[in-house]
Amino acid sequence: MEHKAVQRKDFDFDLDDRTEQIVMNNVMAIETDDDDELKTEIFGPVDSFTPLPGADFDMDKLSIQPPGKYRFIRSIGFGGMKTVTKVHDRDTGRNIAMASIPDAAERNPQDLLRFIHEAFITARLEHPNIVPVHDIGIDSSGAPYFTMKLLRGYTLARLLKRLRNGEPQITAKYNEGRLLFIFMRICNAVGFAHSQQIIHLDLKPENIHVGEFGEVSVIDWGLAKYLGKPATDDPQGKVKKNNSDIEKVETSTGIARGTPGYMSPEQAAGLNERKDVRSDIYSLGAILYKMLTLQQPFSGSKVDEILRNTIAGKITPPNQLSDLPHLIPVALEAIILKAMHRNPDKRYQDINELREDLFAYIGGHATNAESPGTLKKLAMFFKRNLHFSLFFIVLILLLIGSGFLIWLYYNGMLEISLN
Repeated sequence: MEHKAVQRKDFDFDLDDRTEQIVMNNVMAIETDDDDELKTEIFGPVDSFTPLPGADFDMDKLSIQPPGKYRFIRSIGFGGMKTVTKVHDRDTGRNIAMASIPDAAERNPQDLLRFIHEAFITARLEHPNIVPVHDIGIDSSGAPYFTMKLLRGYTLARLLKRLRNGEPQITAKYNEGRLLFIFMRICNAVGFAHSQQIIHLDLKPENIHVGEFGEVSVIDWGLAKYLGKPATDDPQGKVKKNNSDIEKVETSTGIARGTPGYMSPEQAAGLNERKDVRSDIYSLGAILYKMLTLQQPFSGSKVDEILRNTIAGKITPPNQLSDLPHLIPVALEAIILKAMHRNPDKRYQDINELREDLFAYIGGHATNAESPGTLKKLAMFFKRNLHFSLFFIVLILLLIGSGFLIWLYYNGMLEISLN
């Protein structure tokens, strides 16, 4: 097969033949309870990762699950290589969620390593908008597991589907302001992760959970990557599993992992060495696009078509979509398009920049994404201060009118009678 070279000048690249073949060989469609549609994900070979500082990956040192501690209740869902079940914790008397690998004995050691790494990453990220981990250990069969808070409510994907279906109770409750409230909390969680040098790399509505009392949680950190320095001086990044060495899998250009439609162009093209915080910012832009338009940012029904449109930056601007629930404010459209820019250097460079533009919009200020001029800033000022602006305009008109009357009087064109 003749390979087309990946061009990297000025971030100009294409989906090469090797990457496309790897992607097509690793596409998996999974059906979720939240949506009638099949969700397509790409699970290529395990990507490389740098172990977290202070995390011991020797499975022999993980605690053994006490007999009878957890009682199975029902399955909640599955994705990738793990299954999530609802269990009852005997010691605390509460129901919690347990993630496990049902076929752990048949799994490649690197898969188990990635699973344990997800558990350690999620446990490290103690934040109100990230699901907390309670316990990490090994069950009686020798398979790793970890337990988490049992989330109540529904995924953002299901919420958006109900909005698109026009359910009156949902549409009345989740207006633009409420949706931005949810999105800001997603940004808070991701921003905290970035401050810990951890990127999510699979942000999408299915991985956002909305609770019944305003809770918002970012879940499923299975593709997350630690960007800091290695936790060990060993250049090979060796870890232990049952006293056998497992080499850290090297980053391989051409391996795409994630969800088409939400993964960044660099992820879609398999440029793994280019993944950083801006990759998550791109995914956040795609989520905001879906939240406001209730539609996908890219056209196409096939994975390779969506990937090619992603890499080429062929995004349909929100207000050019048909069947919009309402027009999207220009400022929010500019924020979305900036976050989803094809070139990472032209996106928001960190979460704070994105948050500040959102705060500016909410507060009635011009956003940086709009590149506002002086007239735009003045217009936004008068809009924010409508009552003061009206008072000021009326005052100016009164002064002008009074001055004109005085001028007429002194020029003999106006007579004033006091009788």
